[in-house]
Amino acid sequence: MTLESMTPQQITDATRNRAVTVIVPAYNSAKTLPHTLDSLLAQTNANFSVLVVDDGSEEEILSLLPEDPRFLGYRLPHNQGYAAVTNHALDMVASRWVIFVDSDDTIEPECLDILVERGEKEDSDVVVLPLKAIEPSGATSIGPFVDVESPLPANEALRLFIDGRLLFNQHLLFRPNHVRSKDNTYSDLSFTFNLLSTVTTVSFEPRPMYNYFLHAGSVTAELRPTIWDLATVLGDIEDALNSVYSGRAAVETMHRMRWMQLNYMISKAAGDTESPQLRSDVYDWCRKEIRFSHVVDALRTRHTGRGLSLALARTSPGVHSMAYRMRSRLKERAE
Repeated sequence: MTLESMTPQQITDATRNRAVTVIVPAYNSAKTLPHTLDSLLAQTNANFSVLVVDDGSEEEILSLLPEDPRFLGYRLPHNQGYAAVTNHALDMVASRWVIFVDSDDTIEPECLDILVERGEKEDSDVVVLPLKAIEPSGATSIGPFVDVESPLPANEALRLFIDGRLLFNQHLLFRPNHVRSKDNTYSDLSFTFNLLSTVTTVSFEPRPMYNYFLHAGSVTAELRPTIWDLATVLGDIEDALNSVYSGRAAVETMHRMRWMQLNYMISKAAGDTESPQLRSDVYDWCRKEIRFSHVVDALRTRHTGRGLSLALARTSPGVHSMAYRMRSRLKERAE
């Protein structure tokens, strides 16, 4: 049972000969972490290590680790956020591959075996897979993940992501390099973009082996003041996009990312019932930023629902919010 934090050098030495290290950022997650650790103990791949990084929790975290030399613990002196945990962990691990698993999520028993095998066989830098989202009610859904040839050049994979044909985030397998995370609530988005802009080849595993549990405390589950971080995240990925695209393609890509960002923000505001002032502020800001060209581009690229959502939010936020909630209720009944 690991009670004390290991040193960075000890972690480097312990992961050096491992095929893959699973990095688990943990903050006050004593209730959910055991479930995550159980899923890692059940892995069919034995040549892995698990690095649990306690982000200055008020709860005891490292004592929850099993008595298994593959499970390593590191504690930050105070809460620094997901981006800092990402960077500290990547500075320490020395395995061939890395994957991030949140402390309230799980992966299927064969996940590491299948991802590592595909990455090695296809000589890729990154392996992505679809996420299975699990609602508190138990309802499940799988994000967009179009059937594509694997592997693909990284810039083509990035384009599929931008077009909404693939949905993935920092929960992917990759060969660690110099890319690090930026301090932002949505740091996983900027990290993923920056990572893909520095690699050559991306593989695709179609089986949804990552279980992404949604709950009231999830960043993606409710409207919070940190939504304003999303308003600035495009600045964190602009250099990455410009390194992959140039000229008109770069301008069009940033334009598309802009309306996708606005669509996400108004969707979060529309579904909120707890923070009326914040909801109003988000709507007001987005209405000023939405352009007719955003609506046209969304419709032109066959994102009809998003295009109509942008148009309705721009002209009548009250009707937009009501329509969004009605759609959500119909979806829940259908499930």
